Amino acid sequence: MDYEKNERMGPLTPLTPMTETGGSGRAREFGQILGQMAPQTMPATERIALHNVDEAFTYQPWDGQQQDAGAQVREALVAAAKTILRTVPDTPLRSQALADLFAARMKSNAAISFRGRF
Repeated sequence: MDYEKNERMGPLTPLTPMTETGGSGRAREFGQILGQMAPQTMPATERIALHNVDEAFTYQPWDGQQQDAGAQVREALVAAAKTILRTVPDTPLRSQALADLFAARMKSNAAISFRGRF
């Protein structure tokens, strides 16, 4: 078996053989795992246009599954925001990072509301 020296992770780690397409077996296996985890049917996305713009801007109440998804997103983003507030210097870039988390929450909420439609 071939080995490579890895200064950060330890003295020797096995090399992952590359396939003829340039990817490693581990990457292919990871992709297969992700494929198994992904929902089997994803709704087709639509562009917002004149025929659906009213619906896109209309309140969409959430069912229980959507509420659970929203709560998970909120928890993760609040945890990230708290980490940033504790560890990142108070600069304009930190403020932008927090604003980006807020935007991620709003966009996630919209994606949950429309079940990936837009």
